Amino acid sequence: MSNATLTWYTIIAAFWLAFLTILGVNLVGNTVMYGSPVAEEHEKLEKFGYPIEVVEEAPAEAGTGGTAFVSSLPLVAAASVEEGAAVFKKCGACHTAEAGGANKTGPNLHNIVGDVIGDRNGFKTTDSLKAILGGIWTYELLDDYLDNPKHLAPKGSMSFAGLKKPQDRAALIKFLISNTENPPPIPAAAETPAAPAAAEPAAAPAAPK
Repeated sequence: MSNATLTWYTIIAAFWLAFLTILGVNLVGNTVMYGSPVAEEHEKLEKFGYPIEVVEEAPAEAGTGGTAFVSSLPLVAAASVEEGAAVFKKCGACHTAEAGGANKTGPNLHNIVGDVIGDRNGFKTTDSLKAILGGIWTYELLDDYLDNPKHLAPKGSMSFAGLKKPQDRAALIKFLISNTENPPPIPAAAETPAAPAAAEPAAAPAAPK
């Protein structure tokens, strides 16, 4: 057999080997992807890739940063000033609370509880904060503002995200009360309704005489 003939046989054998390899890869691929060596075109389009399930999130309540707001006021009376001082460390970069304390990037907060919402100790309050309905730092407003400052003053300068735990807000409010000379009365703790008294058994009818 001549070299030329051997070369042609080699080329033809290589062609068929490549063809069978490609065909085999296709059949194996179809079996893996579609469960069958041969799949119709519409089946390939429908089954290609992996389905992605999207979980719909429940709508967040307005002004709560995505979590349901729980009032801290029933906890204030029993809260600890020491715990409030620890929570206030999160605010210490921007505020002081002691009498005569300096303004920082935020105002000094001495006597803040029950005070008018406005400029404090030479610190200019934003119009967004001044526009809060009521104009007084009541316990309710403090609680709401500490939970999410942007809820009450969307254009205010307060960049703090807020305290989501009612226990933290209650402790901080207790600390601010301790740094207010004449604070309003502390909100009473929520009272548990008393259980109804058990009905007394009816008196037995008198025996006939």
